[in-house]
Amino acid sequence: MKKTIQLSLLLLLLVSIIPAKAQQGARMEEMKKKSDELKAKLNLSEPQAVKYDEILARNREEARKKIQALPENSAPTERREIMKKSLENADTEILEILDTEQQTIYKAEKEKMKEAIVQKKKKKK
Repeated sequence: MKKTIQLSLLLLLLVSIIPAKAQQGARMEEMKKKSDELKAKLNLSEPQAVKYDEILARNREEARKKIQALPENSAPTERREIMKKSLENADTEILEILDTEQQTIYKAEKEKMKEAIVQKKKKKK
């Protein structure tokens, strides 16, 4: 009986984790697609593209480590602040590797992304 209960709980845990992981994978895929589209619009040189990818990967990893170090009961706002700071740092570094024309495009595209997020949030309400 005890084994059956343990197996049932394990099964419930797996059933709840699998959709969350799938959703996370879909979000990551969407983020990669948007990043690739932005790189294409910026017309990055090969060295710029490599540096761009490195900046994003490093900042994402640093944020992930900081979020994992948070206590389990930490507020969602703490995670959001870490992600926000990470994105700001990445933006600053990315702007440094772009020429003037690319910087203008980058800033305009970031504004479009922000506006799309605002509109998406408004639709949810």
